[in-house]
Amino acid sequence: MSRRRSGAELGMALAEWTLAAMLGVILLAAALTWLQGSLQMALVQRVPLQMAGDAAWLFRRLELAALQAGRGGAHPLGNDDARLAPWRMTDGSGPGTPASDQLLLRRRLEAGTLDCEGRRLAVGTDMVERYFLRADSSASGLVLACDAGFCDAAGCHDLGDAGAALLSEVDSFQVLYAAITEAALAPGYVDATSWLAQPAPPRLLALRVGLLLRSRESVARPRRWSLPADWLGHDLRSASDRQAHSAWQQTLAVPHG
Repeated sequence: MSRRRSGAELGMALAEWTLAAMLGVILLAAALTWLQGSLQMALVQRVPLQMAGDAAWLFRRLELAALQAGRGGAHPLGNDDARLAPWRMTDGSGPGTPASDQLLLRRRLEAGTLDCEGRRLAVGTDMVERYFLRADSSASGLVLACDAGFCDAAGCHDLGDAGAALLSEVDSFQVLYAAITEAALAPGYVDATSWLAQPAPPRLLALRVGLLLRSRESVARPRRWSLPADWLGHDLRSASDRQAHSAWQQTLAVPHG
């Protein structure tokens, strides 16, 4: 014979169910909070490693170009060729904060070689590669691009386009040039404006290249990112936003300068 549950029993059951549901919600919220914190911690740890990897890869790419610049008797910066004047290296003429520089490297090919845009150039031509910062539809920030061309007896060709994007989320690209001048026995670093103001193209010994990067991913809350106070002659202010920032610089030898 069945017996109906009393009102007190029903009330107790409802209270037990409500308590269990509340405990479940609390446990779920705690688990989600822990998971979100873990994901943010992993992001904060991963982002600097990604930027370090990007900087290392790009510096390696530029180092290989610097080691080859000037081979075959060509001036590594193309300063002795008036045909390259429209694309010559510049100081602070590009986008970015601080305003970015433009680097041009030149060498005479001793073997067939692919340029940075994937075109094969013949032996004996002078390969020219121009590195600069520009906007790109595939990236939220600026990209460092390489515009390649070549010079021969008929002139200089294929220079002046958008080039191939090498690295995205670059806030600034800076270049200094080391040379021994008549006024100083030891090499000193100067910007492109000072370099081009010299009456004759001096011998290039090295390049000092700086990259100011920002992360592709954002963290949950704005964070204060400390940057070096003096970076290749520029005063950098510490950033405070949801993207990580890092400043890098490296000296690249130019043995054929």
